Amino acid sequence: MEDDYLAVFGWVVRDSLEKMQKHDVFVCSFSEKPDLLSQWRGYCPQGSGICIGFDEDKIRQFCDKYGFKLEKCIYDIKAQETKILSYLNECLEKFPKPELTRAEYDALDTSGRCEHELRYRVLVETGTNKELAYGATSVFCENINDIAFLMKDYGFHEESEWRIICSNPSNKKEFRHSNSHIIPYITLPLIEEFKDSIKEIIIGPNPEKHRCKKSIEHLVESNGLESIEIKLSKIPFNSW
Repeated sequence: MEDDYLAVFGWVVRDSLEKMQKHDVFVCSFSEKPDLLSQWRGYCPQGSGICIGFDEDKIRQFCDKYGFKLEKCIYDIKAQETKILSYLNECLEKFPKPELTRAEYDALDTSGRCEHELRYRVLVETGTNKELAYGATSVFCENINDIAFLMKDYGFHEESEWRIICSNPSNKKEFRHSNSHIIPYITLPLIEEFKDSIKEIIIGPNPEKHRCKKSIEHLVESNGLESIEIKLSKIPFNSW
């Protein structure tokens, strides 16, 4: 921090962030946009993409039952900064205050300021204010842990992504491979809990879209999900 009066606070917060224990977090992603060209291009095999539309209320009920969170991603950098700053200000309010007021500190010469900062740092690191300082920074680190998985680069903003966030879940971990590494994941029994949680299925740009639709109709009927509406993408895009 550039404010020397709060330099000790800034140092303790930075040190806490560097040492904090990261959460074991799994996310499940959804989009507000059911038929978006960039989504078909970016996340689906060419000519065979499927979009599954879920009932938001059912997802929220599921998350409430299992202690998960359903939150919208934050893309705007100003909104991200505002959120983090609000957590930082909350931390500062709870953090042990310096012995001197700002006016008293400003009246000191360089030597006096250094002496004050050293005393203040000892108080919050090993002295009588250690527990109070730790409590304030611990809450801040928890907030950062929680919000980190909602922060996305603005370049992805058109996805309008929502995420189920599962922190330190007790669910059994499974594993799948990617092109470069092994990916751990957990299974969320949403459809088992709420069989009517799927509201619609949209078939993406597909050279055999009517045949694909018919096969999906058979699939949902065989699983007792006849109420699901099956649609075709309205985007005139060929990728085959």
